[in-house]
Amino acid sequence: MPAMSQSKWVYQLGLGGTLNSGNINNIGFRNTGSIDRNDSVLAFSTSYRFLYSEENHVTTNMGLDGGMKLDYMQYDRWSPFCAMEFISNHFKGYDFKISFLAGAKYRIYTIPGRCDYSISAALVGDYANYHITDPIADTLDRVLMRISLRGKIVQRIGESTMLKHMTFYQPSIIDYSDFIISSITKVENKLNSHLFLDIIFEYDYRSVVPEERSRYDVATEIALRLKF
Repeated sequence: MPAMSQSKWVYQLGLGGTLNSGNINNIGFRNTGSIDRNDSVLAFSTSYRFLYSEENHVTTNMGLDGGMKLDYMQYDRWSPFCAMEFISNHFKGYDFKISFLAGAKYRIYTIPGRCDYSISAALVGDYANYHITDPIADTLDRVLMRISLRGKIVQRIGESTMLKHMTFYQPSIIDYSDFIISSITKVENKLNSHLFLDIIFEYDYRSVVPEERSRYDVATEIALRLKF
């Protein structure tokens, strides 16, 4: 059996609370969902995430993001992939942003059911429509080509806990001073065959942002997730 694999469709639904800082500084909630097909030849996944918070009946955060990914021969040492990602969140400065990725993953080390370490490289095409109130101040590039470099660690800790970490570095091809760094660290705690308690830490940094926007966003989440 390939490492971390399941030869069936997997459906997941989560709901949690988040503590945010950066462009959003408050406590909110997050709803997530995903569908995965972990096949050894052609793997497919699609997911969404909805974020919301308010203070004194005023909305302080509302965003939707998601994506789809296809992996070919994902359990081989080398495996190509393509993906599409979408984000819409005025509070982070985006009316919307769409990214298309194509690249390859290299598996460094794996023990079936215990750990899986990998790196990947991809070419990214970004199209962003920024949420800017003053059109005259809109000097940001809306279309950019980036390089995406990613490291990933999946490590089992005990019988019911899994640690997952990913870090992305995405510089612009034409200007390396324009870059994105993002990371997510998740500790999955299995409560029973279908219910999980997740503790998640996310960090995002953009070197170029619209005026009056923070370059970084930090979120810590505690969530319950159903998997079936």
